[in-house]
Amino acid sequence: MRRLSHTQYMKKNKGSKRLSKVGIVLFLVLILIFPSDAYIGAKKGLLLWFNTVLPTLLPFIIMSNLIIRLQITKPLSKLLYPFFHFIFKVSKGGCYPILIGFLSGIPVGAKSVGDLYSNGSIDEEEAQYLLSFCNNSSPMFIMGYIAISQLKMKELRGPLLFIIYISGIIAAFLYFRILGLHKRKIVNATEFGNSLIDNTESRFSFAVLDSAIMDGFEVITKVGGYIILFSIPAQIITTLGSPNNPAKLLSIGLIEITTGINQISMSSLDLTIKIVLITIITSLGGLSGLAQTKSVISNTRLSFGTYFKVKLIHAVIAFLMASFYVRMFL
Repeated sequence: MRRLSHTQYMKKNKGSKRLSKVGIVLFLVLILIFPSDAYIGAKKGLLLWFNTVLPTLLPFIIMSNLIIRLQITKPLSKLLYPFFHFIFKVSKGGCYPILIGFLSGIPVGAKSVGDLYSNGSIDEEEAQYLLSFCNNSSPMFIMGYIAISQLKMKELRGPLLFIIYISGIIAAFLYFRILGLHKRKIVNATEFGNSLIDNTESRFSFAVLDSAIMDGFEVITKVGGYIILFSIPAQIITTLGSPNNPAKLLSIGLIEITTGINQISMSSLDLTIKIVLITIITSLGGLSGLAQTKSVISNTRLSFGTYFKVKLIHAVIAFLMASFYVRMFL
């Protein structure tokens, strides 16, 4: 792969910073032009975070922090290793992120990967591999919010969960193993970073609990900020044009998936189109979910670009699987 020269890198970095500044100014202008919609969007985002995300994710984040700090991941990994190693070909240290990621979803899966990578339980290559498929929407969100609350189809719980999770695993296998686009070297915790692991506290104390709680609130506050910010443009787009325009509904979902799923479900589109659109945006996670993931891995050397590429492949495979499902069974 051709490496960028220092001059090229600096120009590219300068261009990215300039683009970011322009985006911030445009966002401010958007709020000034649509103050009422911006207010409604921010309010919806705040209520979504407070009523749903905060009570759902915060306990998982705190408990995950404690499990990692107290090194409870070791006995859990020993228990899960035979099965997870056979299916995913991961080391013992890599078993816990799969478990917590599949149970709790974005961004807890990514945070657990970043934490274990930072303390030396897994190496960089394996962390990148795990990040690509264990940071999806939670089963509770997919089966409860999407299938039951929005689509009103209990029978869709299993198929939708299967499609979104299996397509993510296939995307990771395709990118890392079949195509070999990212070389991977698995190293067990006993072989990598032991000095870092030894620095963690292995006994419970209120100091450890306080640290886990404060870290949990820091993460959940960032998540809330991203949800509120991305809910604003989603709400503004909602008020523009036809409420049944598939491109418009898809764009809303690609910004903030909860709002997008709600708008798609309430539209008059055919049920099969609704399911396909919702599957695409849920597998990708929306800009809000991507920003949350970027935030929790920002203090590591993990590549967000690689994560995003795999997510795009994930969305394509999920689209194909959902299209096949609705044609064959609906």
